[in-house]
Amino acid sequence: MARAARVLAAVIAGAGVWAVLWLIGTRGAQAAWPNLVIPDQPLVHTGILLSYIGYSVVLSILAGFVAAAAAGSRPMLPVWILAGLQLTLGVLAEVSYWSLMPVWYHVVFLALIAPATVYGGWLRARWGSAVVSSPLS
Repeated sequence: MARAARVLAAVIAGAGVWAVLWLIGTRGAQAAWPNLVIPDQPLVHTGILLSYIGYSVVLSILAGFVAAAAAGSRPMLPVWILAGLQLTLGVLAEVSYWSLMPVWYHVVFLALIAPATVYGGWLRARWGSAVVSSPLS
């Protein structure tokens, strides 16, 4: 039971880091570019959309790293769970904003979130143990 609680805590830690930093970043974008990033209005500025994707990738790597670090032994189990959770939540979010952004943005955002999360976990696992061979382990 203790292992399950640790896995759950690691998933929550990774998801929490991603969510909090995403909210801070998007609020920052709204403050920095109030004429371009308007809540509940279409966002089509390519530079801002690309920066959101890049920010999401960085946050996903960080979230995977945090989940693996919090996991202790077998660090990739919570990372894989987190990747699935992030993808599921990402699909729900992108569907709700579907009409506000171009299709390419939604596709790229969703295509990168899980691999970036797994990569972050793999980096932490590799850093913590010299025996990890690939992100799929």
